[in-house]
Amino acid sequence: MTESKLTKAQLVAEAKALRQRVAELEAADIQRQRAEATLQVSETRYRRLFETAQDGILILDANTGRITDVNPFLMKMLGYSRSEFLGKRLWEIGSFKDIAAARAAFSELQSSGYIRYEDLPLEASDGRRLNVEFVSNVYWVDQQRVIQCNIRDISARKQAEVALSQSLAELQERNEELDAFAHTVAHDLKNPTFVISGHAQLLIRDYMALSDEERQRDVKVIEQAGHRISTIIDELLLLARLRKSEVETSPLDMVRIVAESINRLADNIKAVRAEIVWPDAPAWPMALGHGPWVEEVWTNYLSNALKYGATPLAAPRIELGAALQPDGLVYCWVRDHGPGLTPEEQSSLFTPFTRLDQVHLKGHGLGLSIVRRIVEKLGGQVGLKSQVGEGSTFYFALPAAQ
Repeated sequence: MTESKLTKAQLVAEAKALRQRVAELEAADIQRQRAEATLQVSETRYRRLFETAQDGILILDANTGRITDVNPFLMKMLGYSRSEFLGKRLWEIGSFKDIAAARAAFSELQSSGYIRYEDLPLEASDGRRLNVEFVSNVYWVDQQRVIQCNIRDISARKQAEVALSQSLAELQERNEELDAFAHTVAHDLKNPTFVISGHAQLLIRDYMALSDEERQRDVKVIEQAGHRISTIIDELLLLARLRKSEVETSPLDMVRIVAESINRLADNIKAVRAEIVWPDAPAWPMALGHGPWVEEVWTNYLSNALKYGATPLAAPRIELGAALQPDGLVYCWVRDHGPGLTPEEQSSLFTPFTRLDQVHLKGHGLGLSIVRRIVEKLGGQVGLKSQVGEGSTFYFALPAAQ
């Protein structure tokens, strides 16, 4: 009896233990199913992110460096198919042309577990140049080390940075130019204003004591100074228009334009007894430009030649001309036989709003700055050739008319 009761008790205990074990297994299976479901959701989420990411992603075997996976965005970015990526090493793909650098980066990645390049140049399969941000790190997946490379196209950002840098440089140049411009204009206006004020005061104070000839002389000086101020204002207005205006170029009647410039300076030419030598009409090649602007160029060049082209022993002799060059430009020039310019003086010409000599040479600053702006806006170029003691040749070149 006792043995039977013990056996029955043991059977009850074993049955109870068995039921508990089954419950534990069922709970473990439920937990496993939940874990698998969670893992499946996680893998699905990861795959969805991998497939739809707006950055390029590469997965590599950390031991061999061979690519095991690539997302669609990178295939589209670089123009290679999936099969052209899989099984390859980075340096075996055309985009990573610097083999030595790619090998070195892989070695560094294996040792440090992380690598980042802020600006890595790549080349797409069609030859497009790309700038990318390249970040790579090593991590473990199922007891296996893998490398994930994230590649972000920053070409647009680089272009924006370059454009911003250029804009800042242009803005700084404009600010410096504005400062120099204000200084030049103030200097140009100060002298004739001082002349007008001085002679007006002289007339007011000593009018009765002055002879008619002296009064006429002072009035003439005031008139000339007023004319100079008017000219400066006209130049400023022209400069303002140059900044905003766009014109269509057309074939130029250069003979008429030169004649108008000479006529505008007739009083100056007569005052210094200058000789102007220029060719007959058939000798002028046809250039493209905007007549009123080109007339300003000739007038500025001629005016400077009249001021600086004389020598102590002779009146100015100024030669004008033009020639078609093999580069497709018509070169026009004004040549004087004055004292010429040193290399240092030449280097400062045509720079916006600078002068040769603030005391002795007046007029180069604003005029030649306008010349440069006009000609460059018309698609041409300006320059000079000069040697001390042998005079100067100022030229401008415009596209030839077909």
